[in-house]
Amino acid sequence: MSIFRRRREPKRDFSQSLHLALVKKSARRALPTTDRVAALYLFKGATMRGLRVTMDGQIAVLAVAEKGSFQAAGEYLGIGKSAVRKRVQIVENEAGTPFFRQGEKGMMPTEAGSLFILAAKESVRQALLGIDRVHALLRVQANDLRIGYSTYLNTRLLEIVRRIQLEGVDPVIVTRESLTTKQAVAGVLQGDLHVGFGILPVLESDLFARVLLEEPLMACLPAGHRLASRSSIRPEELENEPVIAVSRKGLPGRHKEIVTHFESLGVTLKFAADALSIKESLWLITRGAGISLMAKSTASAYRHDAVVRPLSDRLLTVKSGVFTRRDHNHKLLHDFVELAWTETAPLRISTR
Repeated sequence: MSIFRRRREPKRDFSQSLHLALVKKSARRALPTTDRVAALYLFKGATMRGLRVTMDGQIAVLAVAEKGSFQAAGEYLGIGKSAVRKRVQIVENEAGTPFFRQGEKGMMPTEAGSLFILAAKESVRQALLGIDRVHALLRVQANDLRIGYSTYLNTRLLEIVRRIQLEGVDPVIVTRESLTTKQAVAGVLQGDLHVGFGILPVLESDLFARVLLEEPLMACLPAGHRLASRSSIRPEELENEPVIAVSRKGLPGRHKEIVTHFESLGVTLKFAADALSIKESLWLITRGAGISLMAKSTASAYRHDAVVRPLSDRLLTVKSGVFTRRDHNHKLLHDFVELAWTETAPLRISTR
């Protein structure tokens, strides 16, 4: 049985009915089940329930929890001790219970305080993200486009990313920043960047990604390795071979895709080392630490005492692409992504 049972409600004028309908529609789409109940309860009348919890109050609670005292929290926030205490007390009065108790090492959150702190962290985070996204919207409305790209992209793709420019009646200012894929993803999520280019897949559901280039995954191994003389390497031949993971934490999507693909073939990769960069990975290979899997263009960009061999299974590829926030649907962003797709078409033809 649905928890949203129909009930008789007092008559409302048209504006009240429209307001409630829009709120309920938004709650159904955007909120999980428990929050739907809260949202419908909150808006069951014509006016919003009053709440004396401000953003400053939430930040004060978080500062005391982190610093361990009202004095330290005040110094951290640049306000007096009494001002911090007052802000915290306002929130506690609204909740009807203390959030802190005196412990041996300072102020400790109570059970109620710990519960509120979790919600306050998310509330402050969302508020900061909201401000960042509004700033991003204002910039794009002013034709000020900011993009970030991974410095580890295929050089041919990198060349295109560095030069593409929208043409139109109003000039578009494009500011480009060289980053890692992880930094570009964070920048787009937070609203610091409008568009990101990097290694795919990205795992964040708030991002829309489009593949611009796929390259075969290659095995890179020491010159004297037993598989170095092969023209190609079968996936099963990598069973029990020590493997060097490249940017496992920085590119979790790609790492997961590689592991999952080999597992689908009945092969469990044995990771013996982690490398932050391709250069470090190739250095580890020459020291006999293991085999690494990477795109052919990446491996060929560095000249080491290593051998690059294709995998017999050509289904696994290294994907590079463009990503934007799903809720950033401004025409300027759409046009820029379409231009990137068009300009990179020759790359997709040449790698087939």
